[in-house]
Amino acid sequence: MNTTEPQASSSTTLTTMKIHPPLLAGALLLVTLALHFMLPEERAVGWEQFIGLLFVAAGVGLSSFAAAIFQARETTRKPWGEPTAFVVLAPFTWTRNPMYLGLAMTLFGLAIFFGSIVMLLAPAVFFAVIDRMVIPREEETMERLFGQQYRDYTYRVRRWV
Repeated sequence: MNTTEPQASSSTTLTTMKIHPPLLAGALLLVTLALHFMLPEERAVGWEQFIGLLFVAAGVGLSSFAAAIFQARETTRKPWGEPTAFVVLAPFTWTRNPMYLGLAMTLFGLAIFFGSIVMLLAPAVFFAVIDRMVIPREEETMERLFGQQYRDYTYRVRRWV
């Protein structure tokens, strides 16, 4: 008789990892910033610094504002946590994931600020990891806890923008 447990598939393992989105964003920023300074590129100051800072400010503002709403409603900001409230206030009325969108915008803004092609890897990888590994688990939890109310919300509001 076989007494071994069935092995979890790699996709199950990936979706059960506890990913801290701000730490992921920070790690990606550090890696791509290091690559930016290691690779020989022309460094000049121009309009892209202003545009980049606008993206950074908008991203930090959006992410912080959305996190403050969660804190005010006393619900978890942890992707693997159990939410205690279903928040449908702006900016959650035009994106289901404003905190993640804000972090991605911040990473994108820093790539623009530094005028670095290699730093564009950070928002792209962040988006892919969050979209494929973090958000699906959150959506399953929200649907389990809030049912039809959450399904209706997903029809009205896009995942990103």
